[in-house]
Formats: sequence, structure tokens, C-alpha cells
Amino acid sequence: MMKNMLDKRAIIFIVFFSVLFISLLGVLFYQVGKHFIVQSEESQLQTYTQAIEEEIEDAETGDVVPVLENFEERYSLDFFYSDQSAEEFYHTLTTSNVLLLREIRSQGEGQESSKVIEDRIVYFTELNGNTLALLSADTSIATYRTTMIWIVIFFSLFSAILIIGFGNRLYESYVEPVRKATTTTKSLADGDFKARIHDVPYGFASNLSQSINQLARHLENLTSKYENQNNRLKTVINNMESGALLINEHGMVRLTNEAFIQQFKIDASEIFGEIYYEIVPHEPLNQLIQSAIFTEKKKQGTFEIEGGKYVNIYVAPIKDEEKEWKGVIVVSHEVTEIKRLENIRKDFVANVSHELRTPITSIQGFAETLLDGNTDDPELVEQFLLIIEKESKRLNLLIQDLLQLSVIEKDDFTLDLSTFSAQELMNHVAQIMHEQVQEKSIDLKITVESDLFIQADYYRLQQLILNLFSNAIKYSNPQGSIDWEVYKDEQEVIIKVVDTGIGMNSEEQERIFERFYRVDKGRSRDSGGTGLGLSIVKHIVEAHEGNIEIDSKADHGTTILIRIPQETGNLLL
Repeated sequence: MMKNMLDKRAIIFIVFFSVLFISLLGVLFYQVGKHFIVQSEESQLQTYTQAIEEEIEDAETGDVVPVLENFEERYSLDFFYSDQSAEEFYHTLTTSNVLLLREIRSQGEGQESSKVIEDRIVYFTELNGNTLALLSADTSIATYRTTMIWIVIFFSLFSAILIIGFGNRLYESYVEPVRKATTTTKSLADGDFKARIHDVPYGFASNLSQSINQLARHLENLTSKYENQNNRLKTVINNMESGALLINEHGMVRLTNEAFIQQFKIDASEIFGEIYYEIVPHEPLNQLIQSAIFTEKKKQGTFEIEGGKYVNIYVAPIKDEEKEWKGVIVVSHEVTEIKRLENIRKDFVANVSHELRTPITSIQGFAETLLDGNTDDPELVEQFLLIIEKESKRLNLLIQDLLQLSVIEKDDFTLDLSTFSAQELMNHVAQIMHEQVQEKSIDLKITVESDLFIQADYYRLQQLILNLFSNAIKYSNPQGSIDWEVYKDEQEVIIKVVDTGIGMNSEEQERIFERFYRVDKGRSRDSGGTGLGLSIVKHIVEAHEGNIEIDSKADHGTTILIRIPQETGNLLL
């Protein structure tokens, strides 16, 4: 309500000034009319006075009072007569006119004049040396004033109703629609494209409102399409694994994604609109971008970034349809894993070459010695042949382990799952390793639940245990001990082996599962090890979706714990 009143204050002001104008006009007309009434009444009273004087002159007695009383009866006039000689006064006024009488008496000597006292015209004159005052009827001026007041009230109400009615019509038809149009266009300018003009009247304002609403719908559709495209672009860019950085022709950053921000540790709050070299804290990358900007040609480079990671950078110029240069796009691919695999491949090739070269060199050297005719000493020949046989077996074992590892690492590698007794498996492995255990006088202890069954690939699990067994014997000193324990833990089978061997430090534990890595290279090679056993163990565990843990200290032995997940109901039979 208050808001509507404030919105229509112009109409209220017009009504107020109209009423004020009519009131002032009424006052003016009242004064003019009053003036004419006073003149008319004064002229009439003057005529009455002359008539009174004539009647007094014609009267035989010359008595004034009877003439005045007679006149009062005939013309309904009030009079006041002051007899100076008798010091008496006569009047026809009632008790309700005490104030009027007092005012008349205070006027002094009877001089010819007229005054308006309490809305009555009083005409003063001198009659026979005394004061005579004739009073007009008490209704003329009051009636006129009342009439003028009602006229002013009528015209004020009429003008107010007319102005309010016409003003409301004008306001609702033109002012309010224009105001709504102004508010709506301001909202559109501020970005609120859902703003509309409602309750639109007919005519000019209707056409204006419909045009603005049509413009608003068009802007909303365009904005919605732009926002959808922008959101899709942001979604695609932010979900890219590769980093992206868009730089305009002025060298300012216009677009980037989370991957690029994380790779180069950029402050995300100060990116857009900044010069690229002020926000990218990587000088080689900035130089590559600068080179692409100056030459307007594609550039590529690989850089090491924080955290020991590597990224491959592609910088390409952006040109419009007229082939004008508009900036550059920078795309960064993290190649840390590729670098790591390349290093592994290089290390693998070097290690394989080294591992193969040693036995081949031995076989070739002793074979050449025998071919040169050094066969006179049968014992020496036999020694050479035994060395060739040993190196051949070592070479064959290395090739078998490499083949096993390549098979396990294949993407299409599958396990031949079956359910078998854990005790039978451990007994079988113990029989295979019995001779090696006896050679080093190892104290062997195997603890397995008799009713425990394992669901796994029997051959691969046997290979896993054999490799662990072989390593435990290999790195244990004579008269050492090896303890095996196989048990159930919820939905997992735990295989645990503890030895009292040479152990290893924490740095060696991080690399123990790498190919060809040996804790004691001399001991491993002398015992015929290939350095691939634990790598094979790790891949077999991962193929069973299990995990392997190792705990070791130098000169305090090693504990290896393997967890193999099992399906419900297949553990105990």
C-alpha cells in the first residue's frame, strides 16, 4: 500500500495543489462577493437612514424612537440609537448579540460610516446630534460564506476525483508500464535474463512491453545456449587428464584447466587476465611459449616439474579464418609413467644383456678353449664341461623366468582356479626343497590347518611358494631357521614366511620386487639366482587380487606376508 502511494505521489501532489488552488480561488471569490454584498447592503442602509430622517422631520413630536420602532417592524431592521442628552440608548438587539452591542457602543461618536461586525453590516450616522446605527440582516454574509465553502468543497472533491481517476488511468496505462519497462531493461542489463513485464495493458505500452519481453526471451535463449556451451567446454577441459592453457594475442591467459594448475602449482585465484609468464612458475616452459609466439610455429618439449614428474608440452599458434594470429594453445601431457617405463625398459634391457652375457661369455670362453685342442688333461676337460653345463642351466633358468614373467604380465593372462588342500601344497613344496634345506642344516617349521582349503591357481601358487622358499634358503646362514604359517583370516588366506637370513634395509625393501634386483648380488648369482623370483611372486599375488607385505631389518631376517582373497564357503571343507 505504502509502495503504491509512493509510486503515485505525483497524482497526490496534483490533487493537493488543485484543492489548494480551488480553495484560494474560493477565498478570492468570497472576498469579491463580500465586497459587493457590503456595498449593496450599505447603500440600502443609507437609503433607510434617509427615509428615517424624512419621517422624523414629518413627525409632529420629533421623537426618534417611535419612528425607529416603526421602521424596525416594517423592514425587520435592527437599530441602535444613543441619546446623548438623556444619556440613554435604544436598540433592538437580543441578549445573544451582547458582543455585537458592545462593539457598536465602542465605536464612539456617530460619524457617517459603515463597518462589518460579526458578519453584519453596521451603518453609522448622526441624527439630531446623536448616534444612529442601522444593522443589516444577519444572514447575507454568513449565507454567502457557507455557500462559497460548499462550492469550494464540491469543486475540490470533483477535481480530486477527476484527477485521481484520470491520473490512475494515465498511470496504469503509461507511467506504470514505462516504469516496469525501465526496471525490466535494467534487470536485463544487469544479467537477469529471466526478468519479464507482466499485467501489460493494451495500446502503445502493450507493444513496448511485448517487445521487451521478446527481447528478454531472445537474450535468455542466447545466454542459455552460451552457458550450456561454456559449461560443456569447462566440463570437457576440466576433466581432461592433459593440462590446457589458452593465451590471447596480448599474452594474457584466457582459459586453463585444473590439470594444468595442479601440474605447475599455479595460484587459481590469480590467473585470468594476467600475463602468462607472471603466473607460470616455470622458466623453460615460458621460453617455449615465447618462442612459439615469436615464430608463430608449433613447438614441443619435455620438462621435469616439481615432484620429479615429467610433462610433454605442445604449443600451437591459433589463427582465425583470415589467418591472423590470435594467440597460442598450450597442452601438457604428464609422461612420468612413460618415462618410468622407458627407464624400466632400458634397465631391463641392460640387466638382461648383462645377465645373458655372463653365462654366454663363460660358455663361449670354455668352448673355445676346448676347441683349441686343450683336451690332454681329462680332469680339466671335465671341469670345463661342468662349468659349461652350469652356465647353460643358469641361462635356461633365466630364459624360463623371463618367459614366465612375460606370460604373467600379459593383459589376457588368466588363472586356472581350483580348490585344493593347503597342507598338501606345503608338503609337496617341502619335499621339493628338502635337499636344499638339508645342505644348509636349516631348521624348517611348517604350520598349516589340516582342514584349510585354498581357492587359487595351484601351479602359480606353488611357483610363488617355491620362489619364496628358495630365497629364504638362499639368504639364510647355515643352521638358520625358516618358519611357514598358512591360516585363515576372515575371507583371506594368509601365507607367512619368516627367516633368520641377512635381511635388508628400508631402501632395499622399496626395490626388492624390481626385476634383476638382488640384495646380495654375489650370493644370489653364486647360487644360480636370476633376480626375477620376487618380481614373479608379486605378479602372481596381484593376479589373485591379493597383496604382499614385507618386513625386514639388516642382519635380523625377513618376514613376508601374502593375502589371497577367497570366496565365501570355500575355505574350510
